[in-house]
Amino acid sequence: MADGVTHTGGRPSHEAAEELDRTIIAIATAQFMRAGYAATSVEHIAKVIGCSKATIYRRYPSKKELFRAVVHERCRDMVDILQAKPEGQANPMDAIKDMLRRFLDFLLVPETVETYRILIMDCQQFASITADLDRAIEPLHARMNSLLGQALGWADTPANRAEIAVLEMSLRGLFTGWPLHQMLSGHKPFATKAAERRFFEASWNVLESAVHMRKVSGPPA
Repeated sequence: MADGVTHTGGRPSHEAAEELDRTIIAIATAQFMRAGYAATSVEHIAKVIGCSKATIYRRYPSKKELFRAVVHERCRDMVDILQAKPEGQANPMDAIKDMLRRFLDFLLVPETVETYRILIMDCQQFASITADLDRAIEPLHARMNSLLGQALGWADTPANRAEIAVLEMSLRGLFTGWPLHQMLSGHKPFATKAAERRFFEASWNVLESAVHMRKVSGPPA
C-alpha cells in the first residue's frame, strides 16, 4: 500500500481512521496542486493512497467536497501560524509586523499559491468554498484591525472601524499583492531570502509612514 497505509480488513481503529484521513488530505493536496482541479480524479487519489474510491467517498461525497477539505486544511495552517503570539510583544506595531512577516512566508508556500490559482481559475464553481475561506480567516482580519486601531489610537466607533478596515486591506496589499501576482503568473518573486527581506522591510517602511500620517491627521470627521 502507498504511503504506509495498511488495510487489514474490518472496521479501522480510531487512530487508523485519523491517520487515513490525514493521508487522504495530504495526497489529495499534492495531486490537486500538481495537476489542478479538473485533471485530478478521486480514482487516481485512491490509487496513490492504496485504498478504494468508496473509502474516500464515505468521507467526502464528491471531488468538490474533497477539495473543500484541502482548502480548509490550508486555512487552518494559516490561522495556526498567524494566531501564534510571541512573548513580550506589547507594541501593536510589532505585533502587526510579526503577523505580516508570517503571512508573507505562508503566501510564498507553493501549496498556498496553487490553492489561490485553482480558486481564481473557476471562481464561480468554488464561490461557496471561497466564502468559507473568507469566514474562516475573518478573525485574523479582525485582529489586524484591532492592532491597527490601537496603533492609531482612534476611538472604537463604527465610522473608525470602517476606515481602519479599508486601511488594513490596503496596507496588507503592500506585502501580498506583488508577490502573489508574480507567483500566480509562474514567476519566482524573490531570487534570494535577502531580496525577500529587502522587499519586506521596504514595504514595512511604507506602512509605518502611512500609519504615522493617519495618526497625525486623526480619524475621519
